[in-house]
Amino acid sequence: MKLWYRQEAREWTQALPLGNGHMGAMSYGGAQGRFDLSENTCWSGENQPCPLAGNAGESMQRARALLLDKQYAQAEEVLKDCVGQKGNYGTQVPLGRLTVSLEAEPLSVYRELELETGVALDKLELAGGLVERESFLSNPDKVMVVRMEALGERQTFCLWVEGWSQPCHTERNEAAHTLWVRGRALENIHSDGLTGVSYGVFLRYETDGSVVWHRRGLVVENASKLTVFLTAATDFFGEDPEEVCRRRIEAAGQKGYEAVKSAHLQEHTEAMNRCTLTMEDTRGHLPTDARIRAFAENGGGDDGLIALFFQYGRYLLLGSTRPDSTLPAALQGVWNDDRACRMEWTDDMHLDINTQMNYYPAEKTGLGDCVEPLLRWVRDRLAPNGAEMAKALYGARGWGAHTVSNAFGWAAPGWDVNWGFAVTCGGWIAYSIWEHYLWTRDKAYLAEYYDTLLESARFLRDILMEDPENGEWVTVPSYSPENAFLWEGKPRYLSVGGSFDTTVTRAVFLAVREAADILGREDDFTRSLEEALRRLPPYRAGKHGQLMEWYYDFEEALPDHRHTSHLLALHPFGMIDPRRSPALGDAVRTTLRRRLGENAKDIVYANWAGALLILQNARLQEAEAAGEFVKPMIAFLSRDNMMITHQGPTTTITGGIYELDGNTGFTAAVAEMLLQDGGPDELLLLPAVPQSWRTGAFRGLCAHGGHQVAAQWDAAHVTGTIRAAWDAELCVRAFGQETKLSVKAGETVPFSFARQ
Repeated sequence: MKLWYRQEAREWTQALPLGNGHMGAMSYGGAQGRFDLSENTCWSGENQPCPLAGNAGESMQRARALLLDKQYAQAEEVLKDCVGQKGNYGTQVPLGRLTVSLEAEPLSVYRELELETGVALDKLELAGGLVERESFLSNPDKVMVVRMEALGERQTFCLWVEGWSQPCHTERNEAAHTLWVRGRALENIHSDGLTGVSYGVFLRYETDGSVVWHRRGLVVENASKLTVFLTAATDFFGEDPEEVCRRRIEAAGQKGYEAVKSAHLQEHTEAMNRCTLTMEDTRGHLPTDARIRAFAENGGGDDGLIALFFQYGRYLLLGSTRPDSTLPAALQGVWNDDRACRMEWTDDMHLDINTQMNYYPAEKTGLGDCVEPLLRWVRDRLAPNGAEMAKALYGARGWGAHTVSNAFGWAAPGWDVNWGFAVTCGGWIAYSIWEHYLWTRDKAYLAEYYDTLLESARFLRDILMEDPENGEWVTVPSYSPENAFLWEGKPRYLSVGGSFDTTVTRAVFLAVREAADILGREDDFTRSLEEALRRLPPYRAGKHGQLMEWYYDFEEALPDHRHTSHLLALHPFGMIDPRRSPALGDAVRTTLRRRLGENAKDIVYANWAGALLILQNARLQEAEAAGEFVKPMIAFLSRDNMMITHQGPTTTITGGIYELDGNTGFTAAVAEMLLQDGGPDELLLLPAVPQSWRTGAFRGLCAHGGHQVAAQWDAAHVTGTIRAAWDAELCVRAFGQETKLSVKAGETVPFSFARQ
């Protein structure tokens, strides 16, 4: 599967992404040969373990009492003393730019990105022959490789690399065939302009041409080949970036181009081929940008493009985060468009949906090992800061985190009362530990991370308070990202016991109870969670028949708000099963209908919100609705390079900004349409595939426990196999029918269903 075009990129959202889990590059192609570079530890700012005002803890106790007493306006005033002190919060920033250009003007341009291999190829037609540029980012060798080759007359190439920010400078060593960039990750929007990591970019080139210095950079004359090895590093972990870069480049140079490429292809292709999806390809003859426009103009009609987007989300996830990545994927993955980092929200880790959605498709589509950097970051950076914050702000045990975080593990509330107090976000991201276990059943891994999950539950237990009216235990304060309710005619953001917080709390408590049982780690605290679970508020329908978003049946300030955080019980946590609880399923449907009213632009034009609409309808098994919401994500939110952007229209200051979660959320949503875990040892095949998806096939989708499913379907049948990861008695359902399968670990068993 590939993206391809007949012109070079003129802007970032037309460039093609390369990534190895550490570095990223956006390839513009054409004669200019521009690559925008990024690196996942290239952050401004610094670690701030507990950035709170001195009176924050006392103020929080007052605010909690006010919230229980329904004094919401007064509580919000008091909570202004409890927000995080932004200080040197920082952001990921771009690394710099590489140019590997052709001096001649081409007669025609062709460029492509092959997803299976992770190799970008440019073909530049000249009067004197053809020039090809091949580029990729290798994870095994931690280098970027660009090769220019003239097939015909020898050509003149130009080469240069430069950093993003000041102070930085590039120096050349023509005798050693190297270029060095030394710089600092400094900016003054999210930090003081003086604080950030130091970075280095090191480049070595090989050529059969003659090299001269020019004001444009290095000019390579009369050449048939130019090969560039480039790497980058920072001192984020205290290492000397120059030493790291030299070591990598020397090792890659000794291996040589062919060996480096071979190792890259083997590693990248193995990961991409773990899971595949193919559907009817009706417009594959069109360049990708034209294909997207045709999809928009015709209201779909190109299932092959949907399959390409599915695989593209996996490609972007793999490029952003590998098992050995130093940090988890930030808001833009490993890439950086130099726009998100200038916005109020920053290019960081948003823990109220975005970071989780970055990883939504990982386990199910064969990339579960890519979750490891996220789990390490939670354990090693977020949880320690979260423990200091929990004690200082809430007087609580364990650890917690709020709406936003960064590379350094910020755990304090955000710096605005209106959005900063999503108090259970630490619990949600900690739940990723349990989620990884559900797919792997790896007890050694679970034991390694158990304390991190346990201490998250301890914090959540400590911030519960008893509602004086009915005795239920509610989270205080409570926030439903990023929505507001009406109270005394004005929008308010904070109350008690909202569905978002209650759902996360319930999920973490249940996970800890089960993990403790599996590991034989039960104690007084884990046993006490049984009572806590009984005392948590149940899910309720409100006066409109909707699933209540808040503890009380408030009116929404923004009925079409893009966040549907209170539907987490449907997906991903699966606490509301419409088949087993039809009344709650109907309440969810009513919620979605109300969100999608006459003026529902807010929810439709946000990338992750669009993915949620597909996911939620898939869980409701509303196949046609899920299929309909696939269309606007491709037609209106994706750009020429298939990167799905934050919000349209692109004429607004925030419009057209890329976020990784749009693509990964799309992939997760399509996977949910194809396969679901219906319960313990129950698999649902094609539970939300619309009628328009007439034929298709997938391989490598995973169910809980690691069972791998392959299937192919047409208008009459679905057939396939299940490769069992462990001994199980499975119930497989499709088309309203079911079959029982007894499977042994490592065994592959067939299934077949006919449409009735």
